Amino acid sequence: MINSFGDRERCADFMGDARGTVVLDGEPVEPEVHEGDTIVVEGAPGNPVTGEEGTFTATGCGLWVEIPPLAPGRHSLAIRGQSGDFSVGVDYALTVAAP
Repeated sequence: MINSFGDRERCADFMGDARGTVVLDGEPVEPEVHEGDTIVVEGAPGNPVTGEEGTFTATGCGLWVEIPPLAPGRHSLAIRGQSGDFSVGVDYALTVAAP
């Protein structure tokens, strides 16, 4: 739903205000809270998000959901997340083909 990375202090600040919702086919999906996981970041040249090029470790944090495998047919997925002045909002219309 929403995530960030940096040092432990930045993640603590980010998570203090983090909130969000995920709705799959009209039903809410409970988020997983990740408050301080060690992650490996690979920064690409010119990427303003990573701020540096190359591989480095950081603290990752955020609200995540794991969507189960969907049955064939049409599905809707709405994601909303916010922390401070950073927000995410997206709506998906998904069609799953039969195997």
